[in-house]
Amino acid sequence: MSNAALQSLLMQPDAADPVLAMQQARFNALMRDVALWRAALAEWTERLARYQQAIEPVRRELHAAWRQWVFALDDASLQTGLTRAERAQLGELLRESIAALLAVEDDAEIAAVARRHEEGPSSVPSRQQAETDGAPSDDEPLEDLAPEWERQAAAAAAQRAERAATRRADTVSKRGRQAAQDASQSLRDVYRRLASALHPDRERDARQRERKTELMQEANRAYAEGNLPALLELRLQAEQVDAAHLAAADRRRVQHYVTVLQEQLVDLQSETRRLEAEFRAAAGLAPGSGLQPRKADRIISSEIQRLRGELLLLRRQTRVLRDVEALKRWLREQRKP
Repeated sequence: MSNAALQSLLMQPDAADPVLAMQQARFNALMRDVALWRAALAEWTERLARYQQAIEPVRRELHAAWRQWVFALDDASLQTGLTRAERAQLGELLRESIAALLAVEDDAEIAAVARRHEEGPSSVPSRQQAETDGAPSDDEPLEDLAPEWERQAAAAAAQRAERAATRRADTVSKRGRQAAQDASQSLRDVYRRLASALHPDRERDARQRERKTELMQEANRAYAEGNLPALLELRLQAEQVDAAHLAAADRRRVQHYVTVLQEQLVDLQSETRRLEAEFRAAAGLAPGSGLQPRKADRIISSEIQRLRGELLLLRRQTRVLRDVEALKRWLREQRKP
Protein backbone atom coordinates (compact mmCIF):
# COMPACT_ATOMS: atom_id res chain seq x y z
CA MET A 1 0.00 0.00 0.00
CA SER A 2 1.41 3.36 -1.00
CA ASN A 3 1.80 6.15 1.52
CA ALA A 4 -0.89 8.17 -0.26
CA ALA A 5 -3.32 5.23 -0.12
CA LEU A 6 -2.55 4.78 3.58
CA GLN A 7 -3.16 8.44 4.34
CA SER A 8 -6.53 8.29 2.59
CA LEU A 9 -7.64 5.52 4.97
CA LEU A 10 -6.64 7.19 8.23
CA MET A 11 -9.55 8.47 10.31
CA GLN A 12 -9.99 11.95 11.68
CA PRO A 13 -10.78 11.44 15.40
CA ASP A 14 -14.30 12.50 16.34
CA ALA A 15 -13.94 15.20 19.01
CA ALA A 16 -17.62 14.86 19.97
CA ASP A 17 -17.28 11.16 20.90
CA PRO A 18 -14.23 10.40 23.07
CA VAL A 19 -14.73 6.61 22.90
CA LEU A 20 -15.02 6.64 19.12
CA ALA A 21 -12.02 9.00 18.92
CA MET A 22 -9.93 6.53 20.93
CA GLN A 23 -10.97 3.67 18.64
CA GLN A 24 -10.16 5.77 15.58
CA ALA A 25 -6.71 6.60 16.97
CA ARG A 26 -6.10 2.91 17.60
CA PHE A 27 -7.24 2.15 14.06
CA ASN A 28 -4.79 4.71 12.65
CA ALA A 29 -1.89 3.33 14.69
CA LEU A 30 -2.66 -0.21 13.56
CA MET A 31 -2.90 0.85 9.92
CA ARG A 32 0.59 2.37 10.15
CA ASP A 33 1.99 -0.70 11.92
CA VAL A 34 0.43 -3.04 9.38
CA ALA A 35 1.93 -0.98 6.54
CA LEU A 36 5.40 -1.13 8.15
CA TRP A 37 5.26 -4.88 8.70
CA ARG A 38 3.92 -5.45 5.19
CA ALA A 39 6.97 -3.64 3.86
CA ALA A 40 9.27 -5.68 6.12
CA LEU A 41 7.65 -8.92 4.96
CA ALA A 42 8.08 -7.91 1.32
CA GLU A 43 11.75 -7.09 1.94
CA TRP A 44 12.46 -10.43 3.65
CA THR A 45 10.62 -12.31 0.91
CA GLU A 46 12.80 -10.55 -1.67
CA ARG A 47 16.01 -11.14 0.33
CA LEU A 48 15.34 -14.86 0.68
CA ALA A 49 14.70 -15.17 -3.06
CA ARG A 50 17.90 -13.21 -3.75
CA TYR A 51 19.85 -15.43 -1.37
CA GLN A 52 18.69 -18.58 -3.12
CA GLN A 53 19.38 -17.17 -6.58
CA ALA A 54 22.85 -15.90 -5.64
CA ILE A 55 24.08 -18.61 -3.28
CA GLU A 56 22.66 -21.87 -4.57
CA PRO A 57 24.62 -21.92 -7.88
CA VAL A 58 27.89 -21.39 -5.99
CA ARG A 59 26.94 -24.06 -3.47
CA ARG A 60 26.25 -26.50 -6.28
CA GLU A 61 29.68 -25.74 -7.73
CA LEU A 62 31.25 -26.24 -4.32
CA HIS A 63 29.40 -29.51 -3.79
CA ALA A 64 30.67 -30.77 -7.15
CA ALA A 65 34.19 -29.68 -6.19
CA TRP A 66 33.94 -31.61 -2.91
CA ARG A 67 32.95 -34.72 -4.84
CA GLN A 68 35.99 -34.30 -7.09
CA TRP A 69 38.10 -33.80 -3.96
CA VAL A 70 36.92 -37.14 -2.59
CA PHE A 71 37.66 -38.94 -5.85
CA ALA A 72 41.08 -37.26 -6.00
CA LEU A 73 41.85 -38.33 -2.41
CA ASP A 74 40.75 -41.84 -3.31
CA ASP A 75 43.13 -41.89 -6.30
CA ALA A 76 45.95 -40.32 -4.28
CA SER A 77 45.68 -43.01 -1.60
CA LEU A 78 46.60 -45.62 -4.21
CA GLN A 79 49.75 -43.87 -5.41
CA THR A 80 53.12 -45.48 -4.76
CA GLY A 81 55.72 -43.69 -2.73
CA LEU A 82 53.51 -42.91 0.27
CA THR A 83 54.21 -44.07 3.81
CA ARG A 84 51.67 -45.93 5.90
CA ALA A 85 51.16 -42.82 8.04
CA GLU A 86 50.49 -40.71 4.95
CA ARG A 87 47.94 -43.21 3.68
CA ALA A 88 46.26 -43.22 7.07
CA GLN A 89 46.17 -39.41 6.98
CA LEU A 90 44.56 -39.49 3.53
CA GLY A 91 42.05 -42.04 4.78
CA GLU A 92 41.04 -39.77 7.65
CA LEU A 93 40.59 -36.82 5.28
CA LEU A 94 38.51 -39.03 3.01
CA ARG A 95 36.19 -40.21 5.75
CA GLU A 96 35.62 -36.66 7.01
CA SER A 97 34.83 -35.37 3.52
CA ILE A 98 32.60 -38.35 2.73
CA ALA A 99 30.61 -37.92 5.95
CA ALA A 100 30.00 -34.25 5.11
CA LEU A 101 28.82 -35.07 1.58
CA LEU A 102 26.53 -37.90 2.63
CA ALA A 103 24.99 -35.66 5.28
CA VAL A 104 23.78 -33.42 2.45
CA GLU A 105 22.40 -36.10 0.14
CA ASP A 106 22.60 -39.78 -0.71
CA ASP A 107 25.31 -40.41 -3.28
CA ALA A 108 25.94 -43.93 -4.51
CA GLU A 109 29.39 -43.14 -5.93
CA ILE A 110 30.57 -41.43 -2.76
CA ALA A 111 29.12 -44.25 -0.66
CA ALA A 112 31.09 -46.75 -2.74
CA VAL A 113 34.31 -44.83 -1.97
CA ALA A 114 33.34 -44.84 1.71
CA ARG A 115 33.00 -48.64 1.72
CA ARG A 116 36.48 -49.00 0.27
CA HIS A 117 37.90 -46.91 3.09
CA GLU A 118 36.12 -48.41 6.07
CA GLU A 119 38.53 -48.56 8.98
CA GLY A 120 38.32 -50.61 12.13
CA PRO A 121 40.34 -50.20 15.33
CA SER A 122 43.15 -52.50 14.19
CA SER A 123 43.21 -51.80 10.47
CA VAL A 124 46.23 -49.45 10.61
CA PRO A 125 49.07 -50.91 12.71
CA SER A 126 50.98 -48.69 15.06
CA ARG A 127 54.69 -48.12 14.65
CA GLN A 128 55.47 -50.51 17.55
CA GLN A 129 53.26 -53.26 16.10
CA ALA A 130 54.82 -52.84 12.67
CA GLU A 131 58.33 -53.15 14.00
CA THR A 132 57.42 -56.11 16.22
CA ASP A 133 55.88 -57.97 13.32
CA GLY A 134 58.74 -57.14 10.99
CA ALA A 135 56.40 -55.08 8.83
CA PRO A 136 57.43 -51.75 7.30
CA SER A 137 57.40 -48.81 9.72
CA ASP A 138 55.18 -45.77 9.30
CA ASP A 139 57.99 -43.94 7.54
CA GLU A 140 58.78 -46.65 4.99
CA PRO A 141 57.11 -46.35 1.56
CA LEU A 142 54.86 -49.19 0.53
CA GLU A 143 55.63 -49.27 -3.16
CA ASP A 144 53.50 -52.11 -4.43
CA LEU A 145 50.85 -52.05 -1.79
CA ALA A 146 47.39 -53.41 -2.42
CA PRO A 147 46.35 -51.94 0.90
CA GLU A 148 45.02 -54.51 3.27
CA TRP A 149 43.25 -51.79 5.25
CA GLU A 150 41.16 -51.00 2.16
CA ARG A 151 39.79 -54.53 2.15
CA GLN A 152 39.17 -55.00 5.82
CA ALA A 153 35.57 -55.06 6.87
CA ALA A 154 35.98 -53.68 10.38
CA ALA A 155 33.35 -50.96 9.87
CA ALA A 156 33.05 -49.43 13.35
CA ALA A 157 34.47 -46.04 12.38
CA ALA A 158 32.48 -45.92 9.15
CA GLN A 159 29.30 -46.78 11.01
CA ARG A 160 29.90 -43.95 13.48
CA ALA A 161 30.38 -41.56 10.57
CA GLU A 162 27.18 -42.83 8.95
CA ARG A 163 25.21 -42.37 12.16
CA ALA A 164 26.58 -38.85 12.61
CA ALA A 165 25.71 -38.01 9.00
CA THR A 166 22.21 -39.40 9.46
CA ARG A 167 21.70 -37.29 12.58
CA ARG A 168 22.85 -34.14 10.78
CA ALA A 169 20.63 -34.87 7.80
CA ASP A 170 17.67 -35.53 10.11
CA THR A 171 18.25 -32.21 11.88
CA VAL A 172 18.30 -30.28 8.59
CA SER A 173 15.21 -32.14 7.40
CA LYS A 174 13.31 -31.48 10.63
CA ARG A 175 14.11 -27.76 10.47
CA GLY A 176 12.85 -27.62 6.91
CA ARG A 177 9.67 -29.50 7.77
CA GLN A 178 9.04 -27.28 10.81
CA ALA A 179 9.48 -24.09 8.78
CA ALA A 180 7.14 -25.39 6.09
CA GLN A 181 4.61 -26.45 8.72
CA ASP A 182 4.71 -23.03 10.44
CA ALA A 183 4.22 -21.24 7.12
CA SER A 184 1.37 -23.54 6.14
CA GLN A 185 -0.38 -23.05 9.51
CA SER A 186 -0.14 -19.25 9.30
CA LEU A 187 -1.44 -19.24 5.75
CA ARG A 188 -4.25 -21.63 6.58
CA ASP A 189 -5.41 -19.56 9.57
CA VAL A 190 -5.58 -16.37 7.48
CA TYR A 191 -7.38 -18.19 4.69
CA ARG A 192 -9.98 -19.61 7.06
CA ARG A 193 -10.75 -16.20 8.52
CA LEU A 194 -11.04 -14.74 5.04
CA ALA A 195 -13.25 -17.60 3.84
CA SER A 196 -15.54 -17.01 6.81
CA ALA A 197 -15.80 -13.30 5.99
CA LEU A 198 -16.48 -14.00 2.30
CA HIS A 199 -18.95 -16.87 2.64
CA PRO A 200 -21.53 -16.03 -0.05
CA ASP A 201 -24.37 -17.87 1.70
CA ARG A 202 -24.26 -15.30 4.50
CA GLU A 203 -24.89 -12.42 2.11
CA ARG A 204 -28.50 -11.59 1.21
CA ASP A 205 -27.72 -8.81 -1.23
CA ALA A 206 -27.19 -10.26 -4.71
CA ARG A 207 -24.61 -7.65 -5.70
CA GLN A 208 -22.61 -8.19 -2.51
CA ARG A 209 -22.88 -11.95 -2.94
CA GLU A 210 -21.41 -11.67 -6.43
CA ARG A 211 -18.63 -9.40 -5.13
CA LYS A 212 -17.74 -11.85 -2.36
CA THR A 213 -17.78 -14.76 -4.78
CA GLU A 214 -15.20 -12.98 -6.95
CA LEU A 215 -13.08 -12.18 -3.91
CA MET A 216 -13.29 -15.80 -2.80
CA GLN A 217 -11.97 -16.92 -6.16
CA GLU A 218 -9.03 -14.56 -5.74
CA ALA A 219 -8.53 -15.88 -2.22
CA ASN A 220 -8.40 -19.46 -3.51
CA ARG A 221 -5.73 -18.49 -6.04
CA ALA A 222 -3.70 -16.64 -3.40
CA TYR A 223 -3.95 -19.59 -1.02
CA ALA A 224 -2.86 -22.03 -3.72
CA GLU A 225 0.17 -19.79 -4.43
CA GLY A 226 0.98 -19.43 -0.74
CA ASN A 227 0.64 -15.65 -1.07
CA LEU A 228 0.02 -14.36 2.46
CA PRO A 229 0.15 -10.60 1.64
CA ALA A 230 -2.52 -11.09 -1.04
CA LEU A 231 -4.77 -12.90 1.45
CA LEU A 232 -4.35 -10.08 3.97
CA GLU A 233 -5.17 -7.49 1.33
CA LEU A 234 -8.29 -9.42 0.35
CA ARG A 235 -9.34 -9.53 4.00
CA LEU A 236 -9.36 -5.74 4.11
CA GLN A 237 -11.38 -5.67 0.90
CA ALA A 238 -13.82 -8.21 2.31
CA GLU A 239 -14.29 -6.08 5.43
CA GLN A 240 -14.75 -3.02 3.18
CA VAL A 241 -11.95 -1.05 4.83
CA ASP A 242 -12.08 1.85 2.38
CA ALA A 243 -12.53 5.58 2.59
CA ALA A 244 -16.27 5.55 1.86
CA HIS A 245 -17.10 2.97 4.54
CA LEU A 246 -14.70 4.41 7.09
CA ALA A 247 -16.33 7.81 6.88
CA ALA A 248 -19.65 6.34 8.01
CA ALA A 249 -18.27 3.82 10.52
CA ASP A 250 -19.75 3.84 14.02
CA ARG A 251 -18.16 2.52 17.23
CA ARG A 252 -19.08 -1.09 16.54
CA ARG A 253 -17.75 -1.01 12.99
CA VAL A 254 -14.50 0.78 13.97
CA GLN A 255 -13.91 -1.74 16.78
CA HIS A 256 -14.43 -4.55 14.29
CA TYR A 257 -11.85 -2.97 11.98
CA VAL A 258 -9.44 -2.71 14.91
CA THR A 259 -9.87 -6.43 15.62
CA VAL A 260 -9.20 -7.31 11.96
CA LEU A 261 -6.08 -5.13 11.89
CA GLN A 262 -4.79 -6.64 15.14
CA GLU A 263 -5.10 -10.10 13.60
CA GLN A 264 -3.31 -8.92 10.46
CA LEU A 265 -0.50 -7.37 12.48
CA VAL A 266 0.08 -10.62 14.38
CA ASP A 267 0.10 -12.60 11.11
CA LEU A 268 2.53 -10.19 9.45
CA GLN A 269 4.89 -10.16 12.43
CA SER A 270 4.84 -13.95 12.69
CA GLU A 271 5.53 -14.48 8.99
CA THR A 272 8.23 -11.80 8.86
CA ARG A 273 10.04 -13.31 11.84
CA ARG A 274 9.74 -16.76 10.31
CA LEU A 275 11.38 -15.53 7.10
CA GLU A 276 14.13 -13.83 9.07
CA ALA A 277 14.73 -17.07 10.99
CA GLU A 278 14.83 -18.98 7.69
CA PHE A 279 17.40 -16.54 6.33
CA ARG A 280 19.50 -16.79 9.49
CA ALA A 281 19.49 -20.58 9.30
CA ALA A 282 20.39 -20.60 5.61
CA ALA A 283 23.24 -18.12 6.14
CA GLY A 284 24.55 -19.94 9.22
CA LEU A 285 23.75 -17.05 11.58
CA ALA A 286 22.84 -17.47 15.23
CA PRO A 287 19.10 -17.62 16.00
CA GLY A 288 17.57 -14.30 16.94
CA SER A 289 15.50 -11.44 15.62
CA GLY A 290 15.85 -7.81 14.63
CA LEU A 291 18.16 -8.27 11.66
CA GLN A 292 17.54 -5.48 9.15
CA PRO A 293 16.88 -6.70 5.59
CA ARG A 294 19.42 -4.23 4.18
CA LYS A 295 22.11 -5.89 6.30
CA ALA A 296 21.16 -9.19 4.65
CA ASP A 297 22.53 -7.79 1.38
CA ARG A 298 26.00 -7.49 2.93
CA ILE A 299 25.69 -10.98 4.37
CA ILE A 300 24.78 -12.38 0.95
CA SER A 301 27.77 -10.67 -0.69
CA SER A 302 30.10 -11.85 2.07
CA GLU A 303 28.79 -15.42 1.82
CA ILE A 304 29.33 -15.49 -1.95
CA GLN A 305 32.92 -14.31 -1.49
CA ARG A 306 33.54 -16.90 1.21
CA LEU A 307 32.12 -19.75 -0.86
CA ARG A 308 34.05 -18.73 -3.96
CA GLY A 309 37.23 -18.53 -1.91
CA GLU A 310 36.59 -22.02 -0.55
CA LEU A 311 35.89 -23.25 -4.07
CA LEU A 312 39.17 -21.86 -5.45
CA LEU A 313 41.15 -23.30 -2.54
CA LEU A 314 39.53 -26.71 -2.91
CA ARG A 315 40.27 -26.82 -6.65
CA ARG A 316 43.88 -25.81 -5.98
CA GLN A 317 44.25 -28.53 -3.34
CA THR A 318 42.71 -31.09 -5.67
CA ARG A 319 45.39 -30.35 -8.25
CA VAL A 320 48.09 -30.85 -5.59
CA LEU A 321 46.92 -34.43 -5.02
CA ARG A 322 48.03 -35.46 -8.50
CA ASP A 323 51.74 -35.02 -7.77
CA VAL A 324 53.22 -37.37 -5.16
CA GLU A 325 55.94 -35.02 -3.94
CA ALA A 326 53.56 -32.06 -3.74
CA LEU A 327 51.05 -34.31 -1.96
CA LYS A 328 53.64 -35.39 0.62
CA ARG A 329 54.59 -31.76 1.30
CA TRP A 330 50.92 -30.81 1.67
CA LEU A 331 50.31 -33.67 4.11
CA ARG A 332 53.28 -32.55 6.20
CA GLU A 333 51.86 -29.04 6.33
CA GLN A 334 48.51 -30.40 7.50
CA ARG A 335 50.22 -32.22 10.39
CA LYS A 336 51.85 -29.05 11.70
CA PRO A 337 50.20 -27.71 14.90
